[in-house]
Amino acid sequence: MYIKRDITDSIIVGAKESPVITITGPRQSGKSTLIKHIFPKHNYVDMQDVDNLTFALNDPKGFLKENTNEFGIVIDEAQYAPILFSQIKVEVDKNPQKGKYVLSGSQNFLLNEKITESLSGRVYIYNLLPLSISELTQVNFLEEDYIKQIAKGFYPGLYTDKELINKFYESYFFTYIERDVRSMRNIDNLSTFNKFLKLCAARIGQPLNILNLASEAGISQITARAWLSILEASFIIFVLPSYHENLSKRVVKSPKLYFYDVGLATHILGLDAEFLKQKRNIMGQLFENMIILDLYKENLNRSLNYRFYFWRDTNLKEIDLILERGANIKPVEIKSSQTIQSNFFDNLNWLKDTMKLENKGILIYSGDQIQKRTHNTVLSWNADYKAFTEN
Repeated sequence: MYIKRDITDSIIVGAKESPVITITGPRQSGKSTLIKHIFPKHNYVDMQDVDNLTFALNDPKGFLKENTNEFGIVIDEAQYAPILFSQIKVEVDKNPQKGKYVLSGSQNFLLNEKITESLSGRVYIYNLLPLSISELTQVNFLEEDYIKQIAKGFYPGLYTDKELINKFYESYFFTYIERDVRSMRNIDNLSTFNKFLKLCAARIGQPLNILNLASEAGISQITARAWLSILEASFIIFVLPSYHENLSKRVVKSPKLYFYDVGLATHILGLDAEFLKQKRNIMGQLFENMIILDLYKENLNRSLNYRFYFWRDTNLKEIDLILERGANIKPVEIKSSQTIQSNFFDNLNWLKDTMKLENKGILIYSGDQIQKRTHNTVLSWNADYKAFTEN
């Protein structure tokens, strides 16, 4: 079953404006399926095929000539043959046909670094993340129980192929380690890396303390930073920066750590839905992860162009999420409680008063109410994205 992705319209528009389209994102996020749906007449080439890769590396000009039809070419996992990007630039300069070259890849920094160098001004770049709450709602696949949804996660294969959750994540993790990690960096001790990844999952929603993380993993800070870069580049972890505005001299500057998919984090921690119902603390962190990343997906899919931050000071006054687009600032509080309590609005009201914000604050909780209050808007965890964007 094909699930229409909300980013589809943005990519179609981009393909009418730019000769090169690049789609990056985590493994198994649906990139190949989406590309084949949007560009069915393009010739599709997978660079994980040894013959294709050898041809491209040895003769990039001949490779493009041989594999590009009148509509264009899709080059999947293009990061394995970055030499192609320079040749694509040459071809585009000769014939800037819109939407002719479509590139995809699951290693963000390898792909974007080479594209920035070779195709500046000639490429539109899109990030496709796992399914959003909105996309699952449209096909009636969203779990009614938010705890079950956290444990299941959002990768399309869990819904289109109906794979068992544990089987899917075990396969995903093995493929990620074997292909992505080893291709980006020579890691001798994979068990230590696995331990490091589990420690990261246990720190979801917390300011990142690299010294502490490295110490617990038994590695140096230099190695910890390098491994964090790998996890970011391969769309495993998402780092949320602290807000720049000097609301307090005692502001916490360390970023917070989240996972691009909460189901993967839950699997790495060895948890299931029944366990999460009993452990409210870790469940609250995972709920926060799910909501922040879902808003980030909507931001990408709808081209809303918000910047994402959190704010916290040493007195533990905190705003879970601050969305900024120019002078437009929206503070967001996220609570896993199914009951709305009056103190949930305290930090929202404080920030609104301190910064003299015109926008209402937003409270997202695990209940099912949507309320438009005088100073704040309350949204359920599975609310339609329009309720958020129109606030």
